[in-house]
Amino acid sequence: MSTKNMKNLEGKKLYELAFLLKDPAAEKVVLDLLAQHKASVTNQSQVNSIKLAYPIKKHVSAYFGYVNFEADPADIKELSGILRLNPEVLRFLVIASPILKKEGGEKAESKKSAKAEAAGKSVLTNEALEEQLEEILK
Repeated sequence: MSTKNMKNLEGKKLYELAFLLKDPAAEKVVLDLLAQHKASVTNQSQVNSIKLAYPIKKHVSAYFGYVNFEADPADIKELSGILRLNPEVLRFLVIASPILKKEGGEKAESKKSAKAEAAGKSVLTNEALEEQLEEILK
C-alpha cells in the first residue's frame, strides 16, 4: 500500500453534524450524502419536531437531528456545499467533535499533567482540590 493511501486511512477525523430539516424524511437524504462521501456514522439521534424561536425560510417549526461521524477532512467542505444547496435542509452545522476524541480522556489528561510537570508546575487533581476546599471550609 502506498504512503498516500495510508495517509487517507489514518487521516479521518470525528465530526458532528447538527441539522434542521423541513421534513423528517429528509434525514435519509443527509445519511445518504454522508455515505456517498465515505463517512462512517458512529452515532445518530432520532429526528424530533421543534418549534423555532424565529422563522427560518418562512418555517416556524422544523425537525432537528444530529449525526456523529468519521470522515476525511478534505470531504467536509464539499459535504457542506451540497447541504447548503439542498432545499430540504433549513440549517446545518458541522464541527470537529470535541467530545469524541480518538484517544481516551485519561490519556489526554496524563499528557496535560506530564507537560505541566515538565514545565515545573504542580498539577492539581480534582481529588486534591476537593480536599483543599474541605480544609478551607472547616
